[in-house]
Amino acid sequence: MGAQTIRFLIQVCFALAGLLAVVFVASPFGPTLGFFLLVFGLWLGRRVFKRIATLDEIKQDLRQRVDDGP
Repeated sequence: MGAQTIRFLIQVCFALAGLLAVVFVASPFGPTLGFFLLVFGLWLGRRVFKRIATLDEIKQDLRQRVDDGP
């Protein structure tokens, strides 16, 4: 499994956990917890990617970002 796949799975899991927190936790705390889970998942996915990615995977990721554009 590549570093991009692991990053994607981490981010999806935290996004789903954030969505579930918004749905099932009471009003003032649910959206706040969901937001923090989403942001933490994005941060953790990026951090893990930087830690385990090889140089070729990083170059491929950068090329993909440039090709996709803003």
